[in-house]
Amino acid sequence: MNNGSILVFFAYTTIIVSWTWARFRFFKILSRSSRISSLFYDPIVIIQIANTYYCIFKEDQFEVIPTTLGLTAYILGLTMFFWSIRLVKHLNFAFSDRVGAVVVTGPYSIVRHPIYLSYAFVWLSSTLMFKSAILWITLIYLMVFYFVSAKKEEKVILESEYSREYLEYKKKVGMFSPRILRWIQ
Repeated sequence: MNNGSILVFFAYTTIIVSWTWARFRFFKILSRSSRISSLFYDPIVIIQIANTYYCIFKEDQFEVIPTTLGLTAYILGLTMFFWSIRLVKHLNFAFSDRVGAVVVTGPYSIVRHPIYLSYAFVWLSSTLMFKSAILWITLIYLMVFYFVSAKKEEKVILESEYSREYLEYKKKVGMFSPRILRWIQ
């Protein structure tokens, strides 16, 4: 392994260990639909992770610019992930029917779904660094899963006692990208 692969390996492993911890200690699977959604999510994540590790060990030479950008996206994703979960006591796994309070501070003041966005940074970064067809397929699947999960979560919130508050929040904050015009005014 060369220096680039060692850096990528340790950064990626740190992310996977952190996410695994959160998956079993932080995220709660409370509803039947959450358990079912994990059946469609976990295997794809495992394929994404295994293929990324395969690519890390297979790669002969890591180019400086793609590796630097990839590591930067890894750090950004992990930072956003921990910043997000630090603000909430626990979260329900995707497709939950439960609603907690609406969080609008920290990364939630930038995007409505910062945890999904943190995952996207990492998966996209790995896909772009390694250019694997399997990574592209799993990336597309996971992005669709996050979008569908986010829409379902928002529907549940909009049907709760928090609907008015959430509608105001939605006007100000984008789902996965910041509403930059809001900052310019």
